[in-house]
Amino acid sequence: MVKAVLFDCDGVLLDSESMYLDSLSKYLETLGRKAEIGELAYLVGTDIHRITEQLKADYHLEEYDTEELIQGQRAVFYRDFYQEGRLSPMEGLIDFLDRLQAEGIRMAVASSSPQEYVDYVLEQLRIEKYFAFAIGRETVNQAKPAPDLYQEAMKRLHILPCEAIVIEDSHNGVMAGLASGARVIAYKGSLVRQDTTGAHRTVYHYDEICVRDWKREP
Repeated sequence: MVKAVLFDCDGVLLDSESMYLDSLSKYLETLGRKAEIGELAYLVGTDIHRITEQLKADYHLEEYDTEELIQGQRAVFYRDFYQEGRLSPMEGLIDFLDRLQAEGIRMAVASSSPQEYVDYVLEQLRIEKYFAFAIGRETVNQAKPAPDLYQEAMKRLHILPCEAIVIEDSHNGVMAGLASGARVIAYKGSLVRQDTTGAHRTVYHYDEICVRDWKREP
C-alpha cells in the first residue's frame, strides 16, 4: 500500500525549469554561445555544479571557472525568478495535494536544488502545510541521478521503497527514483518535455492520478 508520495520541486510543483532554461539560454548568449531551450533540456534534474560541468564540456567553456559560471547563471535566473507574484503551482497540483491529504497519504519534497530555494518555492506557492518536510541538495552527499535524496526522505518517513511513489519530470530524477526502489510517475505538465524513459507511468495532468486506487492495494 502506498504510504507516501515524494515530489521533485522544479517542473513538478511549478514550471520553473522552463524559466531556468530560458535564463540559461540568455546567459550563454552573453558568452558567445547559442542554444535554444529545447537543446538545453537534457541538463536539468541535477544540481547546479553537475549542470555547469556538463555545460563547460558541451559548449567549450573550459576557460571559465566553474564558480564564475554558476554565479553568472544564478544572476540571470534570480533576476526573473524572484519577481514578486510570478510563481504559480502546476495546474491541478493543489487539488491533487488535497486528495492525497484526504486519503492519509503523507507527502515530502526531495530536490537537487538548494534548500533555501526549495523553502522559498513552497512558501510562495503557499503549499508548505501539505508536506512533512522538504529537503534540498545540501542534505545528502550526492544529487540526482543518485538515489540519496529519495532514500533520505524514506528514512525520515519510516517507510519502505515499495510504500513510496516518486513524481519526477526529468531523466536524472527518474533514474534517482528508480534507484531508490520506489515506483516512479513521470509528470509531463511542464513546457519543457524531458526524457523520462524507465518511469512506471506517465501523466500529463494531476487529474489522471486516482489516489483512491492506491489505498486499495495490498
